Order: sequence, then C-alpha cells, then structure tokens
Amino acid sequence: MDNVLNLVYTKEQYENFYNDFSYDEIMNILKDDTEDDFKKIFSIINLSCFLSENDFICFINHLTNHSTPIREITAYKLEEFIDKYNDYFCLDFSKNKLLDGIIDINPNISRAVCNVVNKLPELNSFFEEEIIKRIDDLLKEIDIYQQNTGDLFVDNKKNRKNHAKNKKLFALYWYLEALNMSLTNENDEKITEILKKTIKFCDYTIREKTAKILANIDNAPLELLQSAKSDQNFYVKNQVYDKINFED
Repeated sequence: MDNVLNLVYTKEQYENFYNDFSYDEIMNILKDDTEDDFKKIFSIINLSCFLSENDFICFINHLTNHSTPIREITAYKLEEFIDKYNDYFCLDFSKNKLLDGIIDINPNISRAVCNVVNKLPELNSFFEEEIIKRIDDLLKEIDIYQQNTGDLFVDNKKNRKNHAKNKKLFALYWYLEALNMSLTNENDEKITEILKKTIKFCDYTIREKTAKILANIDNAPLELLQSAKSDQNFYVKNQVYDKINFED
C-alpha cells in the first residue's frame, strides 16, 4: 500500500491530509463522485470502524471503474477486512466486484483480489462455478482469435506485443490463478476440459497455471500430468514433479 502512495503523493500532501476524520466524513467523501482521488484514497486508508452493509458496498464499489491508485488501495484494504466483515463479502454485489477485480489490468490488484478469494473458503463453490463460466467464454473468444491469427500456439516473436492477444492471455492467467484458489472437486470434469486446452498454449505462464491446477484436483488425467511433467519449461514441470513417476 505504501508503494502506491509514494508513487503518487508527496510526504507533505500525506501529512496535511492525514487527520482524524469521522466515520460520516469518510463515507461522504467515498459517496461523492466529484471528490478527487487523493481524498478518496486516504479515506479508504482511514476506514477502520464498523461499516454498515450499504457503506461496505460503497467502499467495495471502488474496486472497479476508478483510477488505478483507488482500485489498488481498495484491493489491499479488502484483505484487511475479511475477518471483520466476512458476511459482507457474501453479498451478490461484493462477489461480482471480486470476480471483475480478478482480471484488473494492474497485476497488483489482481494478485490482491486472488488473495481475498483464497481467504473466503465459504465462497469456493460460487467462485469456482463463475470462474469456469468466464474461462469458457474467454476460451471461445480465444478460439475465434486463433482462427484469425493462428499465433496462440506458436512461439511467434512478431506477435508478442499484440495488445489484443496479451489482454486475453492476461485475463486467462488470472482466472486460472483464482480458479486454483477456489477448487472444490465439484466441477473437476469441466475443469479438466479447460485444462486440456490451456496445457497447449504457447505462453508458458498459462501452462504453469494449468499444471498448478492439475496438481490440486483429484484424479487428474494421466496424459495431462505427463504433458505437464514433460514440458520444456522448468516452472511448468515443477508444479507436478511429484505427481507421477516416469522417464521423461
């Protein structure tokens, strides 16, 4: 959290703003769409007292559709609030915000949201099912992209800076990470079908996340485990190194 502040605000700005705001003053700032980012960020930092349900919704709403510093501070603050406001994370509004936050363009936010998902085991079934749906939709988009470009399964240096391609791979990477954190063994067949596709991706980070899930689901298909263990990339094969014994 401090790194975000250091990049955006001076020590003088921080000291001038940092004072004891009342609960109502903090919430009024967060509810006012015309307030500047600086006030909103430090209002979120100063949130420490009991939040009502509506005020928690106002707070978590800043996880999306706001500037990057606001989204990032919100994501970090959410990690602090899990034990205090566990029930509020189960609200439909909160769950959908977290799902959207998983694939934020800022990886720090994605990582923080995945940490939150990991600490909410009571929501594993919800997240697993919803993430599977989102991955399925994303893979359909990727299939269309692949038909038009043919570069997702070939190490094509010319296309490594392709924004459309990288955006899809980025989303898939973080959905796979969040899926691994919410496994229930209730949808292993659906997950296996996903992994059959993602294990073939040229991008090793996708294969690594695939192998990580393979290592954690029950009765993972032997051919997929073998494919992961035979992978040329160390980080991929390392995920399943102790799952099967065979000569590579």
